[in-house]
Amino acid sequence: MTLAQVRARLEWTRQPGAGPPPGILGDLSGRAVLELGCGSGHNLAVLAARHGAIVTGVDHDPAKVARAAELYGRLPRLQVVRADAGAYLATVPAGTVDVCLSIFGALSFDPDPAALLARCARALRPGGLLGVTIRAGDEHDAVVILARR
Repeated sequence: MTLAQVRARLEWTRQPGAGPPPGILGDLSGRAVLELGCGSGHNLAVLAARHGAIVTGVDHDPAKVARAAELYGRLPRLQVVRADAGAYLATVPAGTVDVCLSIFGALSFDPDPAALLARCARALRPGGLLGVTIRAGDEHDAVVILARR
């Protein structure tokens, strides 16, 4: 996979190009980004290849993890892990993540989202960002970005 083959921007919603502007997460160069429910890894690739982030994608679906590894596994600063998001977050040292994302990911499907949010907050450094996209209806999505105190 070459830089030219990686999407141009992070896709936050079901409508390509919709959602927050690319710089909303700040300068990601060298920053630790964790995506919970990374699917095929398209957003991971954008963050690593175009923004210089150190990205980890977590997904419990072995087919999606295999696809992400196949497509983007050779990109520097990108790793994909097959795991439950909550269990994985429990292993992340406190305050070591700069940005945590769940774009139609784990926070949309976890049976205990409050516990998952608490684990995200623990993993994020002070000032770190949590970005979440959920379906707000058949044709609309909601994007929320929160800063950790």
